Amino acid sequence: MGLEENRNFQQRITLLDQSIDKLRVLYEQFFMGIEKFEPVNLRREVKNELRYMRENPPTNTAQKFLLNKTDTKYKTYEQYWNRILREIEDGVYHRQISKLKRQVEREGLSSEMLDNIRTKGELEAAMASLASMREKASQKAPSSDPTPAHGSSPTGSQPKVIDTQLRAAYEAFVRARLKTGESLEGITPERFQATLAQKIPIVKKTYDCNEVEIKIAIKDGKATLSFVPRKTE
Repeated sequence: MGLEENRNFQQRITLLDQSIDKLRVLYEQFFMGIEKFEPVNLRREVKNELRYMRENPPTNTAQKFLLNKTDTKYKTYEQYWNRILREIEDGVYHRQISKLKRQVEREGLSSEMLDNIRTKGELEAAMASLASMREKASQKAPSSDPTPAHGSSPTGSQPKVIDTQLRAAYEAFVRARLKTGESLEGITPERFQATLAQKIPIVKKTYDCNEVEIKIAIKDGKATLSFVPRKTE
């Protein structure tokens, strides 16, 4: 390898090292929730450049040492990133759980319940428990005030589908918003039921159907609620 080739290699390895440092910062910001997307494109570029250099190694001993050092540096970071990504996927990454705990604490979960939560699944179960407690409390409360709140309907006028599907639909909606990281502020069983009570009769009238299926999905990074008309014999 000539002098010019040595100089070019030195420039490439320097740029590669800088890219790895930038990638490390971006991944930390992604894990902290500052960056919304994993830096997969830059990671792919770094891996391709490393692969090229390993397949076309320098003859200079000092540059070989530098390449091995850079390669080891990247592999160390990569193992850490992959581990955290697996933890996030499995719902056990401590920063993610801490963030979700702070989010649902504002929704009324006691500190004792939160202390025992270690996974995202346990968090979802706690939210479901909270929804159930709120639902029972709301069923007991109206006896002292027979007049329904503004914007809601008397119990007798609510479609039967609400009674049978409310809890499952509400829990599914909460789980979807937890997955997308959306706020749970104001997402209570009472408001959820009021939305159903308003929308379902409209869907039934519009599509001349006697049942409405409630569907929860994630679209474009947001939890969505839709109403599918069904006709039964």
